[in-house]
Amino acid sequence: MFEELLELVETKLRENGEDPTYEAIINLASEVLIEDTAEQEEINVQRVISEHDAFIKRNRERWSLGFRKLHALRETCLQAGMNFQEQFVKIPKYETDELIGVLLRQHAHACRISGEIIHLLEGGYPDAALARWRTLYEMVVTCLVISKCGKKAAIDYIKHGMVKTAEGIAEHRKTSDAMGLETFTEDEAEYYAALKDEITGGKSSWHWAREHTGFAKFEKLREYVELDKWSHNYKLASRNVHSDYYEMASLYAMNEAKEDLLLCGQSNSGLTDPAQFTAISLAQITSVFLSAYIKDENSGLDYKDSVLFMKIIDNYVKEVGEAFVNVEKPI
Repeated sequence: MFEELLELVETKLRENGEDPTYEAIINLASEVLIEDTAEQEEINVQRVISEHDAFIKRNRERWSLGFRKLHALRETCLQAGMNFQEQFVKIPKYETDELIGVLLRQHAHACRISGEIIHLLEGGYPDAALARWRTLYEMVVTCLVISKCGKKAAIDYIKHGMVKTAEGIAEHRKTSDAMGLETFTEDEAEYYAALKDEITGGKSSWHWAREHTGFAKFEKLREYVELDKWSHNYKLASRNVHSDYYEMASLYAMNEAKEDLLLCGQSNSGLTDPAQFTAISLAQITSVFLSAYIKDENSGLDYKDSVLFMKIIDNYVKEVGEAFVNVEKPI
């Protein structure tokens, strides 16, 4: 590719009376290439952006109804969550309630992650969207465990977050010198290490769900809440998170490919499963949040709005699936 340039550089070095060593040739050639690339950068990048924008326009047109329904579902879930929040914040006992607090934050995270997934789907990256759905699925399992086991489980889940913070601080201190970063002080590190020991009792096997379910492994927790039927989809999503080896043909984005290709960019194929899974998981998390303490006769909460919102959300989940399935071509 660069043979002609290398020959020209070698000739120029000789003409200048310089020794055309390998290092001298490479250094001068790279300077020429860097300068030339910089001169062409704006034109090349503008072309890439134009092609990207044109693809997104076509992709949105192809899956227009599906995207509309998915956006509408997410907005409805947001509205439902805010409506429920407006109600319980008026009741003093819920201001610092751990169960409500955890489910509220999980719901907010789920709405944000769903937005990220929609962005990836519209951008033509269904396998990345599936990888992001993996997080939503883990959140569904977490929310259902906490809902089933109650406030004590929510408190331990919060403590689990503190333990992870302590571990993060310890890891940051290990790597800060190599990364050239300012790190936490010795006092801060000791405080969080002591906090971790206090929570875990010094046991490396401590897990927030173990006391309440008898399990710590995710595989067992999803069985505990009867969501193990999703294990294959979760495993498939995990392959997109980790650096596994797998054939290009196995990608969702290659669903409609007519020949073997090395896909390194966008695709308007394979959006159905990630979209459907996202709709289902977001609806599940929203439902758990909106029904917090619903079995408690003394909760002081009115669930009429929540029930109506859940009816609308369930209908949108159905419509999202239908809209995407109707567009997808049979393999």
